[in-house]
Amino acid sequence: MRHEIMVNPVSGKKRGSMYAKRVKNLLHRHGIEANIFESEYAGHLREHAHDISFQEKTRFYSLGGDGTLNEIVSGIYGTDSEIVVLPCGTGNDFARYYNEYESLRSIVLTSLHSTSSKIDIMKLNNDRYCINILNGGFDALIAENMNKFRWVPFLSGTGKYNAAIFYTLVLGKGYPLEIKVDDKKFKGKYTLFAISNARYYGGGVVPCKNATPDDGILSICLVKNTSIFEKVILLPKYKASKHENISKVYINDEVKKINIHSNVDFPLSIDGEVSMVKDLKCEIIPEAINIVKIKKETKI
Repeated sequence: MRHEIMVNPVSGKKRGSMYAKRVKNLLHRHGIEANIFESEYAGHLREHAHDISFQEKTRFYSLGGDGTLNEIVSGIYGTDSEIVVLPCGTGNDFARYYNEYESLRSIVLTSLHSTSSKIDIMKLNNDRYCINILNGGFDALIAENMNKFRWVPFLSGTGKYNAAIFYTLVLGKGYPLEIKVDDKKFKGKYTLFAISNARYYGGGVVPCKNATPDDGILSICLVKNTSIFEKVILLPKYKASKHENISKVYINDEVKKINIHSNVDFPLSIDGEVSMVKDLKCEIIPEAINIVKIKKETKI
């Protein structure tokens, strides 16, 4: 099996390239020769992963954040290649769910004795994919505004998320949305929504605590329009996953398809990458890709 270290060189406070060399040397000491491939532009990792994975089975080491992982997933879908997720981004939220170790060394060494298992992904508007969480509205603005704090040296991923929350509060507004969750319809103004395949985003926020990326279903959280005062009350509970019983919150943990339409552009974050859209079609693709889960009981 081929081994490819896929790296976003600006990840890890611009130390992605250095971390990639450490991973390569560690694999080499254990008899595995791996190539390092650095992204030069948006979509570069996806292109490279697609070209390689459709030629031969490859174990990809995703060295970056959820955006890096998203590109690799999008490239290898439809093949039997697999991914080891190495946390080197701002939030590292998907890695938080699938890795029981945090250090690159422990993850790499454990991966040597670990096999992959299949997990689900989301298909979006027929041409994009999402592996972790898809979120829109106020919350997606927070993801976008995290870029303003990305290079602040003394802030952790969670700290940057908190700073972005308060920055976004003064800009927050409701978005008019028509939402169809399987056969159930909603219409009105919404502060935010989150569609969860996995569990964490935004540095550890849990919108749907029952979301599991290998159960063949999605979870969704909808929050109706809120004032600034209501947001101040809601957001701490939302971050602590204690928002289930708030009257303006709707959660469904057994969803297959979701359609969202608006007559105005609304911010949408796909694994942390934000764009403006008016329409979203989302559906689950069960057992779509192979992920190597890192467990502590595995012998290092």
